[in-house]
Amino acid sequence: MKSALFPLINAVGCAALCVIAAVQWRQNESHRALNRRLQVDAHAVQDQRDQALQRVDSLTADLADLKRSLLETQKAADEASRRNKEQTEQLVAANTVRDQTTAERDALRAQITQWEAAIQERDRAIIERNEDLLALRKKLEEAVAQLKKAGAQ
Repeated sequence: MKSALFPLINAVGCAALCVIAAVQWRQNESHRALNRRLQVDAHAVQDQRDQALQRVDSLTADLADLKRSLLETQKAADEASRRNKEQTEQLVAANTVRDQTTAERDALRAQITQWEAAIQERDRAIIERNEDLLALRKKLEEAVAQLKKAGAQ
């Protein structure tokens, strides 16, 4: 029996080894499938991470550009404000000069009007004196003519 038992034990042992090998192969395949899924997931996560990093880099660059643009805009606004203030000061100064000049012009016009009135008064006085002189000259000429007539007689 011993000899008949060995092939049977051997066959059972081979069958057990085949079952163990099949079970290990199945577990190995499930581990390999799990490992493959994990690698695919890890690759997908790595891609997402890379995309997120690219987005972060892009957003960081955009933020830096925005800050630079904002600073330039602020500088331009400050410069425009400074120029506006200077122009306002120049405008105020020009308005002051204009107002002074206008006041001087008005004063000169009033003075010219007074001078014109004074000149007209002087001209009237000259004309009256000229008429008086002409009348005196005529009287003097008459008196001279009478004296000549009286001296001739």
